[in-house]
Amino acid sequence: MREPAPSYLFDTVTLSNFALAGHFELLIARYGRRAMITPEVLDEVTDGVVAGYYALSEIEKAANEGRIGRTTPLPAPARQTYRELLRILAPGEASCIAHAAVLNGVVVTDDRTARQCCSERSISVTGTIGILTACCSDGTLSPEDGDTLLHDMIEAGYYSPVANISDLIYRET
Repeated sequence: MREPAPSYLFDTVTLSNFALAGHFELLIARYGRRAMITPEVLDEVTDGVVAGYYALSEIEKAANEGRIGRTTPLPAPARQTYRELLRILAPGEASCIAHAAVLNGVVVTDDRTARQCCSERSISVTGTIGILTACCSDGTLSPEDGDTLLHDMIEAGYYSPVANISDLIYRET
């Protein structure tokens, strides 16, 4: 019997990288309702829209239309984890980690501290570069299209640890 596909708990920054560069639909196409958004992340997205980042309204719309999943409130034991994480993380990242622990999900974040918290809790983690690399590896994007998308994100304000996705893909082969 196959295990069900994991849920992916997206933080605000990772969602924003795709939305602000005009490529949010790639996440919908790849993950669908397995892409999950917590109430705390949705609040951060709303704050971004109010601050003038209107492209983020696409995330709100997808959540309201059910094209991405929305988490339910955290059970009591996970609320304790959430409270502890709030000492060092923003609510969005803390909620993603607490939910991932309950759902046995994958946290999608580029935040270094959040990634360390995931590692300490043996929670799987990926981020913007991991998603772009996976899309190139499975043929969803060509490496050149991955580079273009990454460069669009960089122009929109993403600080990337790599210059090109193709460098990562061609290094693997």
